[in-house]
Amino acid sequence: MESSTSNIKKLKNLSTRSLHQRNTLLIFIFLTLITTLVASFLPINSSNTCHHPLHTIHPTINNACINTLHPSFCFTSLSSVSKKNITLHHILEITVNQTLRHVKNTRIVFLIKFVRNQDLSLQEKNAVHDCLEMLDQTVYELRQATEDLLSDKVHNRPYGNLKTLLSAAMTNENTCLDGFSDLQLDSDYEGRLEKSVKDQLEVLLSPSLKMISNSLALIKNLEYHTRGGNVTTSSEMWSKEKKVLGGMVVHEEELMEVAALRLSCPNVTVAKDGSGNFTTIEEAVQMAPNKSLESYVIKIKAGIYLENVVIPREKHNVILVGDGINLTVIMGSRNLVDGYSTFKTATLTVIGDRFLGRDLTILNTSGPEKHQAVALRVTSNAAFYHCEIISHQDTLYAHSLRQFYLECTIQGTIDFIFGNAAAIFQNCRILIRKPNPGQTNMVTAQGRQDPNQNTGISLQNCTIIAARNFSMAERQNFSTFLGRPWRNYSRTVIMKSYIGTLVHREGWCKWNNYTTLDTVDYIEYKNFGPGSNTTQRVTWPGYKNNCSDDIARQFSVEEFLREDDDWLESTAFPFFNAYNQNRSVSLDMLFD
Repeated sequence: MESSTSNIKKLKNLSTRSLHQRNTLLIFIFLTLITTLVASFLPINSSNTCHHPLHTIHPTINNACINTLHPSFCFTSLSSVSKKNITLHHILEITVNQTLRHVKNTRIVFLIKFVRNQDLSLQEKNAVHDCLEMLDQTVYELRQATEDLLSDKVHNRPYGNLKTLLSAAMTNENTCLDGFSDLQLDSDYEGRLEKSVKDQLEVLLSPSLKMISNSLALIKNLEYHTRGGNVTTSSEMWSKEKKVLGGMVVHEEELMEVAALRLSCPNVTVAKDGSGNFTTIEEAVQMAPNKSLESYVIKIKAGIYLENVVIPREKHNVILVGDGINLTVIMGSRNLVDGYSTFKTATLTVIGDRFLGRDLTILNTSGPEKHQAVALRVTSNAAFYHCEIISHQDTLYAHSLRQFYLECTIQGTIDFIFGNAAAIFQNCRILIRKPNPGQTNMVTAQGRQDPNQNTGISLQNCTIIAARNFSMAERQNFSTFLGRPWRNYSRTVIMKSYIGTLVHREGWCKWNNYTTLDTVDYIEYKNFGPGSNTTQRVTWPGYKNNCSDDIARQFSVEEFLREDDDWLESTAFPFFNAYNQNRSVSLDMLFD
């Protein structure tokens, strides 16, 4: 029998060999995945054009690719596609499915390369975990897109939902990179690796961003070719008087009655004093069924709830109903200075689909000296009615998908309505607060990255004024702008709104770090009030102050948010049409 010392040495040797073998395997897997990803999406080499002569490219593929922002990438990805009887819709299906497979592989590489990297600082690790969450969200939305494509093909539907999903997927990828941009802009941060990590991420994410961009361009091409045919547009479909609910055709008034009944009978109640089913909102959310097709109403009684609440992706159709603004208050204090990423500072985070919130105050108590401190982040199709959302910098992160805010109050200082959702604010009060000395107030910062994304911020019939405690004397020390463009195709529309005296005569402010001003889309339409005078506004190529009614109508609820899935109608919120005519829906019937 061998001595115990000899056995211990053998065990150590085995352990060391095992560790080396595991590391070798991980390196091999990583290199294999990188090789596969790179080889699959190499651009067309001009020296090899004899293998891909232009005259051998199918006309449909040629037409599809030359109308994208990345044509060489498009031709390469479709080089092995069977050309027989190919259609634009078929090309779109192939491209979206390729994108999904590529993002899945990218996620694996990301896990190996970054998530397990022990040399990263705490801030870098936070940014990496935000990226992982965004990659997961992208996979989820691309899976939905593949299912939606089948429905579009079978039912001859418009492509509105598909554009929304792809726009959100692209936003996720850019959000991942934003986390590292925040580190580079933070003067107090001295990270050793943040630049190299961001550079590596840009290389890793670039193919999927190009593929999503090309998919959006393909949809535009498809819509162009089907326009004038038998395809029903979203606006035509929603002009119908009747809706379908649960397989039955019902009138609009019946839908409103169903909504009123639903809201008056909550599934559970949250109360601080113990008189409800739960004492915290988070507990009630956790008990909601996953992927529910029916509404799950959580009544939250008056009180201050010191929570950072998350509505997870699997919680569909959740409705939070408070007792009223300043009565039911959800309060948090996370912020960038205290070590959180902007993405994770939100007091309320909404990811679950078809969320509704009403009669709530959502508050981040961090002061302006704490910089980014989000009160509400929404990565969801969601709507809010009679809610107040309060912070300073980055108050409301309208991150992605479709969002509707009706009769809400939003308070903040810098970029306090920002993100890349398709977001409409109707009959809202936009209140500018006092910032830190030397800071400049920016109401909006819209982040549209691609000309074919169906995203933007639209303020309709709103009131833009100073908050009550921001005195006239103090306002003389600060400049206030309606917004600044966060990306090259940033899009913001303000229509039929009251603009107060504190807004700078130029109206808008450039953001050199992010944007070229010739491709942005900034519109003011029939506004009024002392700050609405446009005679000294910016002279950007992308700014308009005298657009037509037809252009303004594109950013109305009917055109901008209503698509082909009954989402907005199902909220039963009393929204208005493009010209602010009430739809004759009783507020008492809906919300009392």
